[in-house]
Amino acid sequence: MLDEKFVKKQKKIIEGDIERLEKEIASNRKHVEIGSNNEDNALEFEAFEEKLALTKNDEKELKELKKALERIEEGKYGICRKCSEPIELGRLKAYPAATYCATHAKNT
Repeated sequence: MLDEKFVKKQKKIIEGDIERLEKEIASNRKHVEIGSNNEDNALEFEAFEEKLALTKNDEKELKELKKALERIEEGKYGICRKCSEPIELGRLKAYPAATYCATHAKNT
C-alpha cells in the first residue's frame, strides 16, 4: 500500500498537470489567422496542423490524469490493473497516471 503522504504529493502533481494541459489545449484550439499571401497561409496551416497533433496527445494525457485522480479518490491509485500488485514508486513518480507495474506495462 502506498504511503498517504506520497499519494497526496502525487495528487498535487496530477492536479497541476491537469491545469497545465487544459490551458495548453485551450490555447491550441484558437483559430489561426489568415495571412496576406499564400506563403503565409501555408505556414500558418502547417503550424495549425502541428498544434492539432499536439492537442490530441494532450487530450489523451489529460484523460489519463483525470482517471488517475479517480483512482486516488477510490483508493486504487498505484495498483497494477493486471496483477493487483503495487506499481513501483519510481514509475509513478515518472508517470503519475501509470496503471500497470513495469512488468505488465511491457506486455500492453
